[in-house]
Amino acid sequence: MKPKIWNSIVLAVLVLSVGSFLFLFRENKVDPRLLGVPFVFWTGLLVTVLLVGLTFLASRFFPHEESKKS
Repeated sequence: MKPKIWNSIVLAVLVLSVGSFLFLFRENKVDPRLLGVPFVFWTGLLVTVLLVGLTFLASRFFPHEESKKS
């Protein structure tokens, strides 16, 4: 089960990273604003929070165990 979750998280990170730079972060785009904050800043913060959350989940579902050292 762990490898499936791990692969899903990796795919989500790749899609989020590529998708955000191709579609979200366009040059000279400031609208729509959220509480007076330009579009590129609040979407950048949202993408960062999502990536941190996915990284946390990935650390919990990493499929390889540490080898025991004797």
